Amino acid sequence: MNRRTGDPSPTDIVQHIMSSVASTRKHMSRFILRILPVEVASYASEEEISKAIKPLIDQHFPTEAPTPKKFAVLYEARSNTGIERMAIINAVAKSVPQPHKVDLNNPDKTIIVQIAKTVCLVGVVEKYKEYLKFNLRQLTSPKPETQK
Repeated sequence: MNRRTGDPSPTDIVQHIMSSVASTRKHMSRFILRILPVEVASYASEEEISKAIKPLIDQHFPTEAPTPKKFAVLYEARSNTGIERMAIINAVAKSVPQPHKVDLNNPDKTIIVQIAKTVCLVGVVEKYKEYLKFNLRQLTSPKPETQK
């Protein structure tokens, strides 16, 4: 996306799509399975990721927040075996300032870290588990209570 000031961020767009799909339960696309926002892209190394996500962390997890947020880090890697999974997760978690806490079961925000070969893509989303991991097929399928 080519962003100008005042434009919605990729996260805002994806959150709007997910809330719309969740409320209407109407499938909008034939070929899209999951939508994940990417706000930061960098080279897939621990140092580069830590530098690149600093503005993103400052935006979503301010130090002077009235209420501390609970967060989780979701890591997925494709076609890359040279990066240590826990090293990246720990680097991202340590970059979030102190009043905010890690909560893997019930997070307010989820930091999604996707690595594909040598590129790292990072986004921060809300209601990740509530929106069924941003899977459009699962979100639009009939609820289990109504299935027979």
